[in-house]
Amino acid sequence: MITTYQKILVGVDGSDLANKAFVEAVEVAKRNDAELYVAHIIPSTINVSPDASLYAKMIAMEKDRVKEQLAAHLRYANNHGLTKITPILEVGSPKKEIAFRIPEKYGIDLIMLGITGKGVIERMMVGSVAQYVSAHAATNVLLVK
Repeated sequence: MITTYQKILVGVDGSDLANKAFVEAVEVAKRNDAELYVAHIIPSTINVSPDASLYAKMIAMEKDRVKEQLAAHLRYANNHGLTKITPILEVGSPKKEIAFRIPEKYGIDLIMLGITGKGVIERMMVGSVAQYVSAHAATNVLLVK
């Protein structure tokens, strides 16, 4: 029996392996005639500052940068034949958003991630998003090297 996927979530963070996972996710979505959800989660712990207005400005600047990246991903997917694409931009815990909240909200049946992303310091302290998601997600997870 061959498994087909209807709703695929790919996590992106601007890293090379996340971009590779995105390109792979586009191909898997095409083969399965699936809907592709492209998620970039800005860590809520990013440069925590006691100055709330400074924190808000930094998050707003990061959101603007991420929106441009997501738009480029959407253009790429469209240019490669995908029409069912949903961008997701959130501020929170990338591990929990990708492992639990987004799959539950959208009915995701496959999560695709690069095996490592940008969070070197976080990875040293608490492990990678990919490790966490692969261990805790309720759905299949495909890790791209």
